[in-house]
Amino acid sequence: MHKHGAILAAIFTVALGSTPGKAQVFEVIHPDVVEGGFEFEILNGVVLDDVDDGEERSGHEIAFAYSPTSWWKTTAAIEIANPEGEGGEFEGFEWENVFLLPFGEGHGAGHNHDHDEHGFVALEAIGIFAALEVPNEGGIGSGAVEIGPIAEVAFGPVETVGNFLLEIPFEDDEELGLAFALQASVPVSENIGVGFEYFGEIENAFEGESEDSHFIGPAIFTEFDVGRGRILEPRFAVLFGLGNDTPDAVASLNLELKF
Repeated sequence: MHKHGAILAAIFTVALGSTPGKAQVFEVIHPDVVEGGFEFEILNGVVLDDVDDGEERSGHEIAFAYSPTSWWKTTAAIEIANPEGEGGEFEGFEWENVFLLPFGEGHGAGHNHDHDEHGFVALEAIGIFAALEVPNEGGIGSGAVEIGPIAEVAFGPVETVGNFLLEIPFEDDEELGLAFALQASVPVSENIGVGFEYFGEIENAFEGESEDSHFIGPAIFTEFDVGRGRILEPRFAVLFGLGNDTPDAVASLNLELKF
């Protein structure tokens, strides 16, 4: 317990002690559905660059999920921004859904399936992600829908998760966008894994001049059984921006409690 507590304390110290510009949270969506299961998430992104007054120092998301069936998980989330020199601001609401398809070796087993029972390459799970984004400024008329496939594939001991999402804005003057993510991890102990994450986004992907942003960096994944059927999964990453319009680096800390 003391060792686990020290690891968690170190993660919190690195993330909350960072000095952040334009902030956002980062999460790779897993095709992970456990019937009757609940999840509580706190996602945090802290920019490590210098930040001008009024620009976002950090971004946060608080989410609560429930899986009413073995193939559907629904999530309600609120987004909060923390501008430099100002208090926190409510940015918007998201309603997210994961629909698990009846394919893959982990189908129906959620996060409890045994990864050692497959061959070198195996499709663990695949699903469809669909989300409604409603910003605080402009309401649903300025919102968007995100939809696309999400999948988990194992390559020997390496677990990979990929997302490929189409963003459909409601405003007439906004064009379709793309968002994609890739996560790879390998276990180094019973409770800890290491790997990397990549996130990309392309605005105006199909018409006009596109705007894109990309982030990549190392990540550490941990998992702790805190008793009474509750699993705590802290994940910490340092993501480096690629391009002139992205922060140089972002510290990303996500905490997920499954019960």
